[in-house]
Amino acid sequence: MRSQATSRPFRDLGLSLTLLTVVPLRTRWPEAERPDIAGYFPAAGLLLGGFAFLLAYAPVVHDVPFSSESPLHALLLAAVLITVWALLTRMLHWDALADVVDAYWGADEPDRRRSIMSDPHVGAFGACGLVLAVLLQLTAVAVLIGQGALLALAMAPVLGRYAAVFGAWLGTPAKPTGLGAAVAGRPRGASVLFAAALFAAVALAAGRVGPGELMVVIAGLLLSLATPHLLAARFGGVTGDVLGAAVLLTETAVLVLFAWVS
Repeated sequence: MRSQATSRPFRDLGLSLTLLTVVPLRTRWPEAERPDIAGYFPAAGLLLGGFAFLLAYAPVVHDVPFSSESPLHALLLAAVLITVWALLTRMLHWDALADVVDAYWGADEPDRRRSIMSDPHVGAFGACGLVLAVLLQLTAVAVLIGQGALLALAMAPVLGRYAAVFGAWLGTPAKPTGLGAAVAGRPRGASVLFAAALFAAVALAAGRVGPGELMVVIAGLLLSLATPHLLAARFGGVTGDVLGAAVLLTETAVLVLFAWVS
């Protein structure tokens, strides 16, 4: 019994990475209990952030300048990085953002909004939302690369995933089935400890860079707390799309704030 309890956090960590990334861990969803995976969502952000740091740092090793002398190099690398992020996450959050934006302004009643959100077609609202998010992320990432703020680039995906953490922990599912209901609920101690320890590490790293970066991390935490619930209020509760859209919106805002203070 004790060994099962000890292995449960590793299983939940594996489930979170399997859900949010293309990492082939082949972890199976347990049928007899609710897995407590929400607290491990930032681990997926850590993988994305680490990849971003290495990808952006590689040209520095080979003396490729990312300054005002070659802004197009930074823009190109930013486009590559955002594309790879989307592919590594199976475009899960981008799909969620399109669905949520379409539904957010597409109807007056929560039931009708949820119906629009489940429609696989992308409307004008969703398309505009995707374009604006891409423009903001592309510009912000290019600025961070140009300024050499690679640590900030690595922290943004981690902070963005805390929106899904708080949405699952503190939100109420909009319906009894679906991803939102599957991951929502009171967290276990190991999940809370992991999420808190990772955030503390990010805050400590940001503080060593500068006070502006630390303020962005704090702002990212506040955005993570607020964004999923502001979205959920329009849909009568939390859904998988709400969590995914909250992640992308928070990540985008954090990237813009990091670029602003760099």
